[in-house]
Amino acid sequence: MKRCVALLGAICLLSAGPAIGQQAPSPRDVIADGLYLESGMGDYAAAADRYSQVADDTSAPGHLRAEAMLRIGLARERLGEVAPAETAYRRLLEELPGTRWAEDARSRMQSIEEDRKRVRVLPVAYTFAFDTGGVFHARTRSHKGSIAHEVLEDESGRHEVASWRTYVVAREDDLTQVGFENVVVQGRLQITLRAVTFPAHLIFFLVDADGRRFGTGTQVVRPEEGWRTLSFSAADFTDRASEQTYRAEAITNLWMQDVTGYSSTDRGENIIWIDALTLE
Repeated sequence: MKRCVALLGAICLLSAGPAIGQQAPSPRDVIADGLYLESGMGDYAAAADRYSQVADDTSAPGHLRAEAMLRIGLARERLGEVAPAETAYRRLLEELPGTRWAEDARSRMQSIEEDRKRVRVLPVAYTFAFDTGGVFHARTRSHKGSIAHEVLEDESGRHEVASWRTYVVAREDDLTQVGFENVVVQGRLQITLRAVTFPAHLIFFLVDADGRRFGTGTQVVRPEEGWRTLSFSAADFTDRASEQTYRAEAITNLWMQDVTGYSSTDRGENIIWIDALTLE
């Protein structure tokens, strides 16, 4: 009888072992658990909870906390919970901006903002009174430039603009864009802009859901011209591959492409001020 009691006690001690002697899982192991819950189980809420354990652990290495914050945001996006996702990305950018995960968080923040500002009703008219409206610098060209709201004074008065700073090098382009969702565009575009440092060589594209790009001819905007208004109709947009003229259809993006690096010997930083943009 004593032998049975002793054996039962040993079994109980073995089952209680992890609570007594086992070390807590490392932050990397906790993140791995979260990844399994996402990819193996499809349980994004539970995965976000795991990542939160690491994000809130101030004793964990900074790069792992940053990764956890990013993964919280990605998991929340999968759940359709945009506000908590933005909170996670913003926390990463505020607390650990120097980690390699910060750029991913910045990219996801821009993606969310782009989706929020997609054009869903036409006509659209941007005057840039408070921000850059729905005009964004392409994330794939983040090393090439940026776009920001700016208020300026020149010889013609006060202007509130989307200020596109682009760094021109040989045989490279830069890109800004407006996103659309389930909108049929007639192809009437008008834009008022000005180049600051040297002539800007620009092409405007309407991009459809199949990836076809209907482009204008190259437009050269020179600083000495001051403000210039460009106007286009559907007939001005042509598919370069098939030479087919654009006809009204649903598009996903309006691209404004700076091709100065291909069309000119000018190099270095240029600024393109966009004062107004309308599209029907």
